[in-house]
Amino acid sequence: MDKISVFLVDDHEIFRNGLKQLINSEPDMEVSGEASTGEDALHSLSNVQPDVVIMDIRMPGINGLETSTALLKASPRTHILFFSLFDEPDYVAAALEMGASGYILKDTSNKIFLNAIRTIHNGKYYFIGEVSDVLVKKYQAARQSAANPVAQAADVSLSRREEQIIRMVNNGLNNKDIAESLGLSIRTIEAHRMNILRKFQVNSIEEVIEYCRSANLLKEE
Repeated sequence: MDKISVFLVDDHEIFRNGLKQLINSEPDMEVSGEASTGEDALHSLSNVQPDVVIMDIRMPGINGLETSTALLKASPRTHILFFSLFDEPDYVAAALEMGASGYILKDTSNKIFLNAIRTIHNGKYYFIGEVSDVLVKKYQAARQSAANPVAQAADVSLSRREEQIIRMVNNGLNNKDIAESLGLSIRTIEAHRMNILRKFQVNSIEEVIEYCRSANLLKEE
């Protein structure tokens, strides 16, 4: 029997090592690779197409949502399982909207974690506990409006810092470059980027850039 091939994407080495030990101890699955950033993951996954990718949602550089969006375009058969500390509604809903097969929290048990891998490998979805509640509430609200979020983008209210970050991303800077330029932490830049995605109701910063270009909103101050 072929083993379930699992690829790990998380910026904490100790955490990845723990997951590797757990997964490789199971008779029906094995870790086929790992990466500490979204950029490294996309590079590695261009040569490896695992059955399941375990993805952290917040990492240095491009975040888990953006990484997964790009990954699924290149490898639609791969299943994404988000394994996160955060059960915030926008994170959970964005994960489902971009095509993730599951979303569980890092404080879950080993049994639930392994069951989630097997479940999504079999083509099903796996969202548990607080995450399921978040999804229900999010999509109940979404069904009340059939409007296209892109059409509503003109009504998005961005802070001065968010506008600045969008311009810097458009100019080719990554999170580290932006953080150093603005004298902020990488985590702060990641938080701003997630907030931008939430406001535009999209899954990648590229979609924001595309809209801003078409609306001629990227002129330097």
